[in-house]
Amino acid sequence: MKTCYMCKGEVKLSLVDVEIKGIVVKDIPAEVCTRCGEKYFDTKTASFIQDITGCINEKKRGYIVDIVSSARNTKNAVEA
Repeated sequence: MKTCYMCKGEVKLSLVDVEIKGIVVKDIPAEVCTRCGEKYFDTKTASFIQDITGCINEKKRGYIVDIVSSARNTKNAVEA
């Protein structure tokens, strides 16, 4: 039996939902403490979460640039 590093409770394999930058990714495999809820991810899953986070950050930057550009174009059109 695996034990939790935080509280020494029992750890069991489960599917969890993970919120990343406000986006929920469902059914991620993790080992979860039955006592305190601490989650542990294997290397492959942790890499997947990091990839998703990077993708979200990249898309978010692109979206913000589009909004700023659009706002500037609207402002210039109003001033003209």
